[in-house]
Amino acid sequence: MTTIIIEDKSPQAKKLIDYIKSLPFVTVVDDKNSFQEAAENCQALTVDEFFDDLDNRIKKRFDHA
Repeated sequence: MTTIIIEDKSPQAKKLIDYIKSLPFVTVVDDKNSFQEAAENCQALTVDEFFDDLDNRIKKRFDHA
């Protein structure tokens, strides 16, 4: 699988997308999510949450070594 991101604002890009959609081996996913929606969909962590979790894992790992 290959992911290609095409900004669909120009007429040439729209023509290309229409052509790509016509190919039998292609599935086009229109991902119009906002950044917030995309982050929620993949259960993303904030930077603070990530580093807190990382710190806790390091402490847990090396406290019992």
